[in-house]
Amino acid sequence: MALADYCTKNQLKTEFITKEQHDALIDPDNEDGAWVLRRSGGIRLKITSQSGEAIFSLRIEENIWHGYAEHVADWYKFAENSKVLFQIPSKDETSWLV
Repeated sequence: MALADYCTKNQLKTEFITKEQHDALIDPDNEDGAWVLRRSGGIRLKITSQSGEAIFSLRIEENIWHGYAEHVADWYKFAENSKVLFQIPSKDETSWLV
């Protein structure tokens, strides 16, 4: 969820990439990278800056992706509705409180 928050707050683009595209970004001499190269399932993402520069890529399990996507959607819903949450009602709207 921290990744979703970071990408959203910094307006980073998250896009799906193929296994081949992801594999091309991995240094085969990196032991962790070699493990990812052997994996066939999961979802592969590339995170890019607003200018289109690739920041990093990752492979995640599908169930984790669903949690990530739901969290981002919730973040956007909150951002869209935050103006309503923080509006101060006018005197006319609160006259019934008196």
